[in-house]
Amino acid sequence: MTCYLIVKSDTKLVDREKFDNWYEKEHLIEAREAFMAKSAKRGWIKDSNFHLAIYEFKNSRDAEKAINSKNLENLIKKFDQKWEKKVHRTRELTEFIQTI
Repeated sequence: MTCYLIVKSDTKLVDREKFDNWYEKEHLIEAREAFMAKSAKRGWIKDSNFHLAIYEFKNSRDAEKAINSKNLENLIKKFDQKWEKKVHRTRELTEFIQTI
């Protein structure tokens, strides 16, 4: 069953335009490749400072492998250095059990 890693970032303490540009040009591509995800997409929660990135995996095993990998540790370190630990993030694995 397809599984998604959803990363929610609170960007209220950083420049939104700079964050958006960096995520578009650098981070989304780098993270998708590091996670070996099938796809990646991102956007903003309307009228908020919350950015979402959604990485698609073939199954939960592949998703769990990605979030427990050294690659994620390296991405977190790089992210925190870039944004000086001013962007708080949450990560959730989600499996959709029904589509109609």
